[in-house]
Amino acid sequence: MNPPIDAPEPVLLIIADISGYTRYMTANAKTLGHSQTIITELVKVIIRQIELPLEVAKLEGDAVFLFGRKQNGAKHWAEAKKIIGDKLVTFFRRFSEKINELSQSTTCTCQACTHIEKLRLKVVVHSGEALFHRVFNFVELAGVDVIIVHRLLKNTVAAEQYLLLTEAARHDLEFSETIKLHQGQETYDDIGEINTLIFVPDAEAKAVETLVSSSFASRFRRSGKLFGKLWFAPFASRKNRFRHVASDATPFGRIGFAALTALLTPLILPVGTCFVFFHACKSPVVAHKHKADGSGCRRE
Repeated sequence: MNPPIDAPEPVLLIIADISGYTRYMTANAKTLGHSQTIITELVKVIIRQIELPLEVAKLEGDAVFLFGRKQNGAKHWAEAKKIIGDKLVTFFRRFSEKINELSQSTTCTCQACTHIEKLRLKVVVHSGEALFHRVFNFVELAGVDVIIVHRLLKNTVAAEQYLLLTEAARHDLEFSETIKLHQGQETYDDIGEINTLIFVPDAEAKAVETLVSSSFASRFRRSGKLFGKLWFAPFASRKNRFRHVASDATPFGRIGFAALTALLTPLILPVGTCFVFFHACKSPVVAHKHKADGSGCRRE
């Protein structure tokens, strides 16, 4: 039996947040367009991993807000908690694979493209209740627990990439593989203390293995697709603003850059194809390694 429309229902709430571009980086029209293209590619990677019982509540700039309804009974959730637990770990693996792919495929030297390896994924999970209500064609989630999961994005975790679970969320999840959880605690005004469990993933090794095993044809295809997306970035929608990239680009500057891009396209496309070809001929650089706590990198 479904709860009344105006009654809250039990849910698992998840926010997958992409961060890492320097918050104070000032972007020109080209860098801003490329940063949005790169973030969009990474958001798509996360969304492709989503399957029921998880659903997308909304895209929040460079973050994806997800939820899983628990109203179908204990037996249903006993199966769902295993699926979701495994998906949370998979998010980091797919994200690292895409980071490696993008950083090795780009031929651009703008600030956004040269800082791809600095991007990180932070996933926050909380279990509680939410009120579902419709605004035009959109379904919105409201309630104290929705506020809590968003507040938890601002936390004291030292790692740059992590999975943060509240105690309530931990009881609603199961993981197929053994993961090491560290205890933590966050304190917020009007909410109080929240006990947390933190997992710091190490997905880089498998991402590198995938990259190294790729053929010339796959490298050429990936690099070519990325070149096209980055080149035509000035024509992409500007509805979403990514909060990690500030911009001093004026509307006139963006229009001018888009016009210049259109003018140069017939010349750049064949030249760009040559760049992509020679770029794909190079062997992947398997040197980027994250430290165990996700706080930095080293070269081998």
